[in-house]
Amino acid sequence: MSFIKQFIFALSLLLLVPTAPGFAEEAQTRIVIVGARTSQGQGVHEFFSGVRALETMLMESAVSEEGSEPDIEAFPFGWTEETSLDGATTLVMYFDGRQENPLQDAAVRSAVGRFVSDGGSLVAVHHAAFTDDDALRPSLKSWFGGTLPPDGELSKAFFSVSTAENDHPAGRGVGEIAYVDEAYSPLDFDHESGHVRPVVTGQIMPLSGAGNAAASEPRQGVAAWAFERVDGGRSFAFTGGNELSAFDVPGVRTLLLNAIAWASRIEIPETGVSTQADPVLAAKLLNPRYGENPFSVSRVMTAEEYSVMHLDWGRIDWHVTGPMGNTDVLTTGIAIVDVGKSNPRHYHPNCDEVLHVVEGHILHTMDDVTVEMKAGDTVSIPKGVYHNATNIGDTRAVLAISFDSAWREVIGE
Repeated sequence: MSFIKQFIFALSLLLLVPTAPGFAEEAQTRIVIVGARTSQGQGVHEFFSGVRALETMLMESAVSEEGSEPDIEAFPFGWTEETSLDGATTLVMYFDGRQENPLQDAAVRSAVGRFVSDGGSLVAVHHAAFTDDDALRPSLKSWFGGTLPPDGELSKAFFSVSTAENDHPAGRGVGEIAYVDEAYSPLDFDHESGHVRPVVTGQIMPLSGAGNAAASEPRQGVAAWAFERVDGGRSFAFTGGNELSAFDVPGVRTLLLNAIAWASRIEIPETGVSTQADPVLAAKLLNPRYGENPFSVSRVMTAEEYSVMHLDWGRIDWHVTGPMGNTDVLTTGIAIVDVGKSNPRHYHPNCDEVLHVVEGHILHTMDDVTVEMKAGDTVSIPKGVYHNATNIGDTRAVLAISFDSAWREVIGE
């Protein structure tokens, strides 16, 4: 299954300088955004939804230049075989530097390294510029001009930060950013292999995390910086974005859109890059019924009202889902696997699954582990784990399935 979504949108932005080395001056601006599977709880490290939020904010930017149609290719669920940096101007990365990190794959790391060597620009959001891998850390430091050192601390903190007094284009229109996010200290900057410029700095008040008992007072910190590399490329890093809600903070939105425009060598208006995207876009990606009255009246669904999917391996009868309008918090249904058939291998990026065998005999595979299951057996499957069932019995297999989200998402191979 292809996960590429290609969007063509117009920005009324003038080119600031000639394109970076390795890109023809007349070439179309191409921005690639790469996310990853969720690595933490609901609303935290929701990389796939964050990438979709960035897509939408860019697509709905209010300014455009006639005849200029930069294209965006987004890979919300991670680096796939179809991900390509050929002809790309800018690579935007939003993923966990410790888990679900595409750069831990040698082939991906090599592809990004070649892209950087050719003068390609980078934008990192949250953990994407950080790692626990000692072999990867020097590359990240050289690519972004700074990273979290091995002894650096992570903590939840209240940001009260604002554009640094250096008149960097990426800071235009950002103003003060005040919200709770994850902060890092200290950062290890490289001032020798390029020009590092803090863009957003200010007071950071630790709220939780190791060592905060001894450092409970606000401290000065850098929340975002720009790096003009000696190879001619540009890099930008923003440490925020631990929670998806950050993408609904106006100053964060402007900062990220500015950063992508600056990295792509696109003129930034004095008021910053604006967008017509829904002000609560991120909240609605997490819960499409956000802002509506919560489900509060009991509703009976008859068998005729179930949402039924007929598939080549069997069928699924959905009983309770967000789209059906009878829940805000979970999904339940019955999956029927025909004799000798298997459902496709897949995973759920935003929810855990519980599968209970009501009838039949199956082989159930979870990543590299396969188990036999019969009537009465139950398995819990965490988000992000590839799985599927094969009916090895003489009768149909009936599986009761439930998920801890009303808005279940599924990604198949």
